[in-house]
This record gives sequence, C-alpha cells and structure tokens, in this order.
Amino acid sequence: MKTQQRILALVLAVLAGLPEAQAGNRSGTVTAQFLKLPINARATGMGNAQVALAEGALSIPYNPAGTLGIPSFSVGATYNQWWADITHSFIGVAVNLDDIGTIGLGIVSLTTDDMLVRTPAFPEGTGEKFKAVDIAYMASYARQISQDFGIGLSAKFIKSNLFNKDIGANSIAFDIGTLYDVAILRTRLGISVNNLGRDLTYLNETYSLPTVLRFGARTTVMDEEDNKFYLALQVGRPNDSDEQYNVGAEYIVFETLSFRTGYRFNYDAENWSAGLGMDLKSLGLAGHLDYAYTSYTTLPSTHMFSLELGF
Repeated sequence: MKTQQRILALVLAVLAGLPEAQAGNRSGTVTAQFLKLPINARATGMGNAQVALAEGALSIPYNPAGTLGIPSFSVGATYNQWWADITHSFIGVAVNLDDIGTIGLGIVSLTTDDMLVRTPAFPEGTGEKFKAVDIAYMASYARQISQDFGIGLSAKFIKSNLFNKDIGANSIAFDIGTLYDVAILRTRLGISVNNLGRDLTYLNETYSLPTVLRFGARTTVMDEEDNKFYLALQVGRPNDSDEQYNVGAEYIVFETLSFRTGYRFNYDAENWSAGLGMDLKSLGLAGHLDYAYTSYTTLPSTHMFSLELGF
C-alpha cells in the first residue's frame, strides 16, 4: 500500500509540475496534431472521454495503463477516414507477462493522398506530386502496483514529413497514465499526460508537441446480467487551448450489443458523437468490433472503426 501511495504521489507531483503558462490559446504554435486525434471507436462514440475507459491494445496511444486488463495477448486496429482523402489509422499489440507486467507496441499514422505541386507559374500543377505523412512508433510498459492501482509508461518516436521526405522533422516523446478502481463507488479513475518531449523543427521553424493532461472517471450506473449502463467524464488541459470537457454514456444489452453517445465541450469544431459495439463471443472470438460517428460544426462528419481481438 505504501508503494502504491508513493507512486501515486509521484504521478501527481509530475502533473502538478506541468507549466501552467503554456495553457490557453496558442493556436499555430503546436504541431503533430495527429497525436491528439482519437484512436478508440468505443471512447470516440462516448464523446472521447477516453482516459478512464482505457482497455486493451487500443489504449497504448492515450493511457498505456489500459493494457493491464489483457488476460494474455491482444491485437487492436483502428481505421478513420477523414476529409480530403486523409486517412488516420492505428495498429497495436500487447502481451501480459504476469508478474513482470504488460508490454505493448503500436503505430499510429496520418497520411494524405497524393497532391499536385502548384506554383504561381503553374497553378494547375507542375506535373510533380507530393504527400504529407505523420507517423509515431510506440512502445509501452504497464504494471499492476496493487489490486486497484496500475500505471503505464510509453515512449514514441515521431516522424513528420510535410513534403514527401524533403521537409520533415523527428522527435521523441513520452506518455504516462494511471488507472485506479474505487470499488466502493463502482468507479474507475484515470489520469494521463501525453506527448512530453522535444519540439519539432521544420527548416528554421520550431513548434511544440501537443502535450495534454487528462483526468477522467467511468462509473457503473447499472450492472445486471442483461443490462449494463456506464457514464464517463473527462477534463483535459491541452497546451494550445483552454480546458476541454468530455462526457459519454454506454448501454450494453445481453453482454453483446453496446449503444453509445457523448458530447465534447469547448472544442473548436467537434461536438456530439454516437457509436455501436458488438462483442464477438457469439462468433467464438474473444474481442469486440466498434463503430463511432462524430459530428462537426462546419466540417463533414467522420466514421471510425475499431477491432480488438484477444488470444
């Protein structure tokens, strides 16, 4: 118990030491925005209140402590088709090594389609093409400190290319996340800090990484044999805007079908979302398939699919 308290105190000290002055409206000073995009269709459907919902290999990018719920081995993948032929995807694996802890690997990417190179002299295109590609390679480690408290760490190598391989930048960043089950309240608490690392420099311009502190909770409102109902909330503090708030709900019927909805507050473009999920045990598989729909104020809606399988 003392070890758990010391680690929790250390995590809170790190969080408290984050620079207060960096928050607020700093639009245009932060790059690698793809690291802020949601990964898990379940959490996305619930308003992206993700930090306390972390479970399985899909949790590696935002709260690596979520991999502790894996019984043995898990693989997860997400596909998200954005506007203007932009594709956002993730694939990750995690394995539980019992007393040693859980280790995981993942890759998240954001890629554009080929675009024409245009100049004042050739506004219709020079005949050349280019594309932008952002990739982050991740490795995580998580350990159960006590029956109720777990902590996870991840390191990521970030590679951002704005114009093929001619204009780009690299960096290394770290995430830390915790999960704490409060059984008496039927609630799980989650805390994470993401993208602590070195700035990215493109040519002569330097930009910060999108560091964000999140605190969230998931509470069980109903837990019956054929009906389960969860509520989730999250408070986020990114380093380039004011605080953001996420709320979501999930209803599970017959332990097979899930219906979700959520809302994001104080976001520039995103607002409400909804989603569906299906447990694959009826197909003889240990896993789940999830879908999320996200609405935007001025942009077209997006559709996300996630699949996670256990072995």
